[in-house]
Amino acid sequence: MLNLAPSRALVRRAYQLTQLGFAVAAVGIFLLVLAALGFVIPPFPPTHSAFPLLHLARVAGLVAGAGVLLGGAALVIRAWTQRRDNDLALMTGSYLSQHLDDSFVFIRNVNRPGLGYIDAVLIGPPGALVFRILDHEGSLANEASHWMKQTSSGEWTPLGFSPTRDAVVDVQHLRRYLARRRLGDVPVFGVVVFVKDESVVPVALKEPVVPVAHLSTLVETLQNDYLAQRDRVTPAQVTAVRRLLLEEA
Repeated sequence: MLNLAPSRALVRRAYQLTQLGFAVAAVGIFLLVLAALGFVIPPFPPTHSAFPLLHLARVAGLVAGAGVLLGGAALVIRAWTQRRDNDLALMTGSYLSQHLDDSFVFIRNVNRPGLGYIDAVLIGPPGALVFRILDHEGSLANEASHWMKQTSSGEWTPLGFSPTRDAVVDVQHLRRYLARRRLGDVPVFGVVVFVKDESVVPVALKEPVVPVAHLSTLVETLQNDYLAQRDRVTPAQVTAVRRLLLEEA
């Protein structure tokens, strides 16, 4: 099994986002300079009837320029700090590579315009499998799409987020993304994976919406779902989805 990440695409997008950030920041600086000139060299004196409008324009220019400059700086910071890879996905892919053959491709850290961010996608003859990967500790319970955690006092409280809902959203996004590119007949599945063992993060399950597995039991769990049928898509479709997510085409 190939264990890949679209690193070149991520670097290219970071470079493009940096350029956009500097361009936006330049516009902000221009607005600030223009507004400052209005204060230093006003085109008419304070006694002029249009001076209140000029003052309003100067203040508005300062506020707008500062806002645009901060927006550009935020874009640059985002470009420099965005995640280049997902360590949990790398760990998951390394494990799966011991159990799956070369007909499968595991793509980490998927982040495409129109699709959004997905921890990882496994592509192979059974179709596409979306991963929601967690590095969690403590006792959990999952019923349908609802998640609970056990506190140190033994009480059960809402987890605060639903890995199941996150996985379902990612599945829906990938299905629509593939459909827009004439790959809508590729079935898309989802799974929630905990990289730590069951002794560290025990999970009580009741009618889960998507399969839930620990990394050590992942392949066994998928045998009853994603891997139950291994001829859902053709090799050409696998290649097409791989190229799409890796931006090779």
